[in-house]
Amino acid sequence: MSQDIKKIGIIGGGAAGLFAACLFKKFSGDGICDVTLLEKNEIPGKKLILTGHGRCNITNRKPASELKTGYHEADNFIYPAIKEFGPEDTISFIENDIGLKTKEEDNNRIFPVCDSAARVRDSLVSYIAGSMKTICNSKVLDIRKDSSFEVSTADEKYNFDYVILCCGGSSFPQTGSAGDSYRLAGKTGHTVITPRAALAPVKADEESLSFLKNLSGVSVASRVSLFCNGKKTASTEGEVLFAEFGLTGPAVMEISREIPRDISDCDPYFELDLVPALTEEQFDREFQKLIGDHPDTKITTLLARYVPASVAGEIATKAGVSDLYAQGFTKDNRRKTINEMKHLKVLIYREPSIDKAYVTRGGVSLKEVDRKTMRSRLVPGLYILGEALDIDGISGGYNLQACMSEAYLAVKDILGL
Repeated sequence: MSQDIKKIGIIGGGAAGLFAACLFKKFSGDGICDVTLLEKNEIPGKKLILTGHGRCNITNRKPASELKTGYHEADNFIYPAIKEFGPEDTISFIENDIGLKTKEEDNNRIFPVCDSAARVRDSLVSYIAGSMKTICNSKVLDIRKDSSFEVSTADEKYNFDYVILCCGGSSFPQTGSAGDSYRLAGKTGHTVITPRAALAPVKADEESLSFLKNLSGVSVASRVSLFCNGKKTASTEGEVLFAEFGLTGPAVMEISREIPRDISDCDPYFELDLVPALTEEQFDREFQKLIGDHPDTKITTLLARYVPASVAGEIATKAGVSDLYAQGFTKDNRRKTINEMKHLKVLIYREPSIDKAYVTRGGVSLKEVDRKTMRSRLVPGLYILGEALDIDGISGGYNLQACMSEAYLAVKDILGL
């Protein structure tokens, strides 16, 4: 084999690793590089098949300038990547190279027409088959750098000119994301921001569960605000799904990353505004008019114009007005009802579990990675991608797009394109 051929090791066969492998095949041609993908599971892409609730939300068709706002504190870091290889590039690759047609759904979300994350995974694996070595059941135990990289598994040692480290974060550890990236990054001298849950369901306090359990499976559009020690610390808007254990749904999962790691001293709770389109004053005026126009109607029926009937019933019960009709409805009754509709309080029992989180907040410090190449600033030849980095996006295709864009920058830099 010619010494000019670049030997490349990809540690981790999740979304970022598979995307990088596919892009090496697409752009390298014959004889330019020798790629080996090491995956500790029996098959690659184990976590990928869970994305989009099993349907695989591949990307989000927003312009890069708008898309970047979904990556929280990492917005400026990720911008060069999603600008250079954005959603349209991902869609083109999935359709033209992988051979899967896509479709656009609400909020610019892109899914495969087949609605199967497993088929997306299988198609990526098939695409690289025969063009590189994919070695499964190979957990990387150590990585050392001298003149080249020595990567050790339980069975073998490999030597590479370049290494892409992308073996996930700590969320859903049963899929293999058990913190290996952090351990290996630490061995190479990188700073690892302590991981915590992001995009996670939230368990409610027993007091709040008394009414949440009755609404399990019901969703509402709501503004969700997080309060710690009585002060609002974060807010977002979207769908909230009530559950037997507490709250989930896109809005709750998005804001879950803001819940402090230790909640013992901050008394956190959510406040749900179930009529986010109206201010409190506007809602009060509109509700008064409804009461005046429908004197023989139960209050729960009037509330059901704004929220599902089951939610209206629970709100009326909490406000102590469930048996009342509009006629004779007092100002105090109205005040209590409006307060529950606009300031529904849900006490948080504990910080979200990283085992149930879809992504990890935390990881390798972005200060130690070049955002234009994904190259480590500390270790020449090392590239760090995906959840190994301190980047987490909101739901809706953001996290898979980050993996694809980061993989493109790394592959482009290694190949000198």
